[in-house]
Amino acid sequence: MYKIIVALVISLLFFTGCTSEKQPEVSEKFISEMRVNADEFMSGLRNILVGQIQKNGLVAAVSVCSDSAQVLTNNFSVEKGIYIKRVSFNNRNANNTPDNFETEGMNYFQQILDKGNLDTLSEYVKVIEENDVKYLRYMKPILLQAPCLNCHGPEEQIMPEVLHVINNLYEDDKAVNYQIGDLRGAVSIQKVF
Repeated sequence: MYKIIVALVISLLFFTGCTSEKQPEVSEKFISEMRVNADEFMSGLRNILVGQIQKNGLVAAVSVCSDSAQVLTNNFSVEKGIYIKRVSFNNRNANNTPDNFETEGMNYFQQILDKGNLDTLSEYVKVIEENDVKYLRYMKPILLQAPCLNCHGPEEQIMPEVLHVINNLYEDDKAVNYQIGDLRGAVSIQKVF
């Protein structure tokens, strides 16, 4: 918890000092709400993915990320009154390309990872104003875990049947050749502030 608070304070001080306009203070209540949403979203996605693997195998599970994840994301967004998505520099789906804020967050997470300090408690938070509307923007990293290697690991280690399905669904796939512990991407949430 101490690392999270220090990271948030440093981030807020950095971004406050870099702008001529004072950033609104983000309460722990708002951050906690975003944290719970991110965790709940990823848990739901993980449960669907694991269930599909157990029921129908790895090849069938590829459709979870291409189809089911999009439906889950849309439904979750509507239910919670937020905009949520997964982003990555090495995305499989072009819809998961980071915007400017998300690029800042991904770079921040990579810097922390390079120092050996990135973990599942890391966060990136900022208030952004667009078209006279203020948004709370929140990101939480997605770290690659062992089961993820089945679809995101070194290409030569991915089952040929799985690789075939991935290549058919995503012609510009960049989401391979990861190792356990790599920064796979992030959950990104946006809410009117």
